[in-house]
Amino acid sequence: MADSIFFALNENESFFDTRHIYFPVQYVKQLSVAICMAEDVWEKVWTKSLITSDYSLKYLDFLKYIDSDLKSGSKVIEAGCGTGQTLALFSTHHETFGIDMSPAALQHAKKNCRHVVLANIFDMPFQNNTFDFIYNSGVIEHFKDPMNVSAIKEMARILKPTGRLLVIVPNTYCLWYKVGKWVSVMMKNFEFGYEEDYSPTRLKNAIDRAGLIVEEIFGLQVLPPLATNDKELFSVTLRWRLGKIEKFFPAKQYYAYAIGVIASKTTSNLN
Repeated sequence: MADSIFFALNENESFFDTRHIYFPVQYVKQLSVAICMAEDVWEKVWTKSLITSDYSLKYLDFLKYIDSDLKSGSKVIEAGCGTGQTLALFSTHHETFGIDMSPAALQHAKKNCRHVVLANIFDMPFQNNTFDFIYNSGVIEHFKDPMNVSAIKEMARILKPTGRLLVIVPNTYCLWYKVGKWVSVMMKNFEFGYEEDYSPTRLKNAIDRAGLIVEEIFGLQVLPPLATNDKELFSVTLRWRLGKIEKFFPAKQYYAYAIGVIASKTTSNLN
């Protein structure tokens, strides 16, 4: 499906930017180490066969709700797209972009979106105010403070004044996630590298520091998983039906596996 990849993007396009950003030396060193470590981790993840996890089903349903509010022909980008599975939802009626630093991931993503971009989310090759909707899940938690805020600021830079940003991260208050991760780390089979979790307050604070306004905080996936990226106990159809009961749970941001925010620009960063 992909019409272009990073090194084939037309530099005359209005959304493309060849600018250079300069950071303090110490910050660059920290960023370089983090990116190199992350590249190695995610190349391993995306080169193996994957199963549609329970969380992926919840995530896709939530994005359908977002899509219903977008005007046809909107510019949509997943910043840290992995396989770009969810971009296929938007690609039928929007101009879609997937950006990732893993070539293996982009081999999958190019089947799901119109443009794939090999780059990192701290310096994305797009002009200010380009996209109507920017989103990611499972990205920000892999960077320490203040790099997490820097990534959000970069997404804010390329977001249109009327656009929306969606960021989803693991939830500090999800007991079964915390226990499961602790066991995986102890058994030395946790495959996702460095990862932090966020409380609703911490996530809101990161969004605030990036100069954005939080419009909504929510939670996704209350029930323990019946399938991960590696194993599944039941079929996708059965798991999707079972997951429908979660709509009856209130205030999920305080106990679900993932918490997310929908944010928009403030008057101070519209330019």
